[in-house]
Amino acid sequence: MNRSTIVQTYRERVEELSVSRPARTHEVRVDGLSLTCRLYGRGPLCVVHPGGPGAHWEYLRIPLAERELTMAYLEPAGTGASGSPRPGAAYDLTTYVRHLHAVIEHVGADPVFVLGHGHGGAVAQGYALAHPGRLAGLVLYATGPAAGAATAAAIRDRLRDYAVDNSYTPALASWDRPAGPGEAEATRRERDLFPAYFADYWRREAEFAPVRDGARAWPAPAAAFDVRSALPSITAPTLVLAGARDLFFPSGAAGELHDGIPGSRLATFQHSGHFAHLEESERFAHLLLEFTRRVTGPYRVQRR
Repeated sequence: MNRSTIVQTYRERVEELSVSRPARTHEVRVDGLSLTCRLYGRGPLCVVHPGGPGAHWEYLRIPLAERELTMAYLEPAGTGASGSPRPGAAYDLTTYVRHLHAVIEHVGADPVFVLGHGHGGAVAQGYALAHPGRLAGLVLYATGPAAGAATAAAIRDRLRDYAVDNSYTPALASWDRPAGPGEAEATRRERDLFPAYFADYWRREAEFAPVRDGARAWPAPAAAFDVRSALPSITAPTLVLAGARDLFFPSGAAGELHDGIPGSRLATFQHSGHFAHLEESERFAHLLLEFTRRVTGPYRVQRR
């Protein structure tokens, strides 16, 4: 099967799932604003928090998981149809955790799975520590237990090497460029960075360019966090997913999560960067569904 056939098959699969099980949209009020959450699929509930901070949810859709899970994609404040925080309002990790909790309380009566990607993984860790009784399981994807000035400096070094190795300077220039005040500039910066999220974007550009063209971002400030000392307190079953060629949260960050969280499982995608759900989509969905089945048992489709 050639590359164009693979791409077409994947797109048809997404379209088929979207038609047969269209999104159910929920709106949740918290902190004086409205948060939107879009639900696809069927089965046990998995609430998905995107990264950034400020990235819109669409890039993180995992249609193959919607066969057995109800995937609830949260649109964080400032993104998508969700409202923006009031000027001057604190927007730190505690705020993100509070917003995630409000959404979970609204859409899930039973313990739920939470999947956090990148910065969303920091939110998911904060949630697991603050609300352990609401979690059936935790999926920490392309993330780590700490981020701050040293982390940002290390990312810049890797982006500098990436620019040389791939003759692509916009990613580094985007990282260095001060964030503008509006969504248009944040989106431009996100799209300039996009190739660096992949292990080999240029070889598969025809496949990933539509995702890049649809990526959007809101200029949310990134807050430092460090929960390494608290990791042993996470009691929920935990799956850590990492790309071996991730420039933003390299394998060492995943190793810290795995070593720190009792009983956690670690899976590494050797041919992926920050976006294993796109680069190795079949294996990603398999590992996610296998993990949730271990907790809840297999999901059986109700046939009419």
